[in-house]
Amino acid sequence: MKISYMLWNKTGKARKVPAGEAWQWIHEVEDEQQMVKLFSRLKKTIRECRLTLVNLHIEQRDCSEALLSQATFTYKGPILFEENIAPKRITHRHEDTFEDQQTETAY
Repeated sequence: MKISYMLWNKTGKARKVPAGEAWQWIHEVEDEQQMVKLFSRLKKTIRECRLTLVNLHIEQRDCSEALLSQATFTYKGPILFEENIAPKRITHRHEDTFEDQQTETAY
């Protein structure tokens, strides 16, 4: 299942994403455990780096409603949906190889 989102540094205070930019992540998640881990990591990153979560999309055709609600319960923060924000960087990750391999595309 795919999960995609952007992290936007609209305040200019974050260090992970440059001021005013949005970076997009696309994750390939295999199971519930990976999904919960992803949302836990996301919540921590947003809180510590003062970022805004934008355009969260979960490919639901491969995901049951119960699994979706259980995994997203881990992240209970606000989500901004904005079509006019274009990512400056896109990162594709497969959660099995999260530590080993990362593919990035910069625009």
